[in-house]
This record gives sequence, structure tokens and C-alpha cells, in this order.
Amino acid sequence: MEIKIDGLTEKIGHKQVLQNVNLTWHTGEILGLVGRNGAGKTTLMRTLTAAYQPDAGTVLLDGHNLAKEPKLRPHMVFLDDGNLFFGASRLSKVADFYATAYPQFARERFEQLINKNKLDLNATFNSLSKGNRAYVLVVLALATNAEFILLDEPFDGLDVIVREQILDLVIDTASRGDRTFMIASHNLAELDGLADRVAFLKHGTISQVYTLEDVRSTAVKMQLVFKHNELPDVVKQHGRIISRRGRVLEVIFPEYTAEISAALAATKPVMAEELPLQLTDLFKLEYRKTREGEIADA
Repeated sequence: MEIKIDGLTEKIGHKQVLQNVNLTWHTGEILGLVGRNGAGKTTLMRTLTAAYQPDAGTVLLDGHNLAKEPKLRPHMVFLDDGNLFFGASRLSKVADFYATAYPQFARERFEQLINKNKLDLNATFNSLSKGNRAYVLVVLALATNAEFILLDEPFDGLDVIVREQILDLVIDTASRGDRTFMIASHNLAELDGLADRVAFLKHGTISQVYTLEDVRSTAVKMQLVFKHNELPDVVKQHGRIISRRGRVLEVIFPEYTAEISAALAATKPVMAEELPLQLTDLFKLEYRKTREGEIADA
């Protein structure tokens, strides 16, 4: 199955939050969604699941317009932590609600995972700790058996044990190949080892979509120190500075070739060390303004 987002546009009040968002999302992959605070990640998820009606654009499931065929909506689930209607309800009652909305709801699986974490089905959702609420939301989303699962900041503020529990659930489910995740997160370290692709939301639209392994096959991150303050042409022309600490630069070369390597060596840098390229670096590359013309301010 495939979700195709085509030209999605959304204004809230007088603010243009989403502008011509285009993205294709395939069954069996984990898609990371990243962006700075207020970029519109939650708005995008709410719009995909019809909590918001877009001003323009379509969301297609295998070519079918979800806005015109609401019977297809159970193929996608988003439990919006900011707008939960069931906070005062017992967990068993919450399962009843979702069993009504999702015909393939796996009640036995839901109860099994709740019991595995030693939670009481008679407890109300609001009475749980933050970590247990996050765990229940993920379990509930998985139990719907929706093919497309949207998770908004599922790791935010959680201790390491709960994060590992949620990661294990996501990885175990995704490994079966018939379920798909979109995970919006500021925890780039978690997404780095989890996501197959990462979409960057910037200025209300998808500015880049990276397949991390493809990027790492062509890009190189270097830590460099040069003798003088003047930046070599090879860095100006082919590199992007993502960090500067005194004379120490961290530079990404998006298309690192043997010719660039030779040109860099010819400058005889004081230090030239290759570093692991991480999702955090790509985030900096996308959102941080660089000053390629300088090495240091003084």
C-alpha cells in the first residue's frame, strides 16, 4: 500500500502552516519526520488523519482520496496526545472505543501488551505516569492493525526503560513488513538508527527527504584545522560548515570524491579527521545558516 500526499496546504488562523507538501510513504518503512519547533509536524499529522481539513491538496491511499472515501480511514491511525478524548476513561473502555472505530482491532494483543507492562486495565488513562501513557498510546495504535501508524514525539521526556519498550514495539512491528510508521521526533539519535528515510519539514513544506544509508555512501563529514584564517577553495566550493569552535571546523562534503580528497590534502591542513555522519549533522546542514567565508570570528 502507498500513501501519496500531493500539494497539501493548511492555514490556521492567519498563519500558513503547511504549503504544498508532497510526500510518498510506502508500506513497510519507518519514515522520520523532523523539523524545528513550530514547523508544522503535528499539523501535518492532524491533516493526514482528517482532524483538520486541508485548504488544498489531497491524501491518496493507493490512488483513493481519503477525504472522499472516509471508509478507508481505518487504514491510518494517529493518537493525538494533545486532543485525547478518553483521558478519564478506563483502559478497557478505551479499547472498546477503538474496537468500534477499527474493525481489525486486536483486543487480545492490546490486553497482552498492557498486562506485560503490569498495567491495570481498570486504571484510567489520566492516572498513569507520563511514560505509561506514552506506552499505552503506542500499544493502542498497534492494536488497531492500521497499516499506517503516525507517532508524534513518542520518546519525548521518557526514561530509558520506557523508550526501549516503545522502540522494541515499533521495530518488532515494522519487521513484519506490513505496517508502516511516520515518527515525528526531536530525538534525532533515536531516529538515526530507526528510520529508513527522513523527511525534513521546513517553511511549511518538505524541503528534503533523505535515505540515510544513501547519504552516507556519498557524503563525508570532516573535522578540519587550517594554518591560516583563509578558507580553502575546496571547502568553499564543495563543503558545508556545520560547526565552528575556534579554528576547528566540522564540514560536510555532500558529494565527496577522490578529486575533493586530493584537493583537500593539497591544502596541507593541520588536522583532517573523518567523523561519523549522523542525522544531527543533516539537521544542522538543513536548518543552520553557514558562514563559508570565514574560519573564525577573530
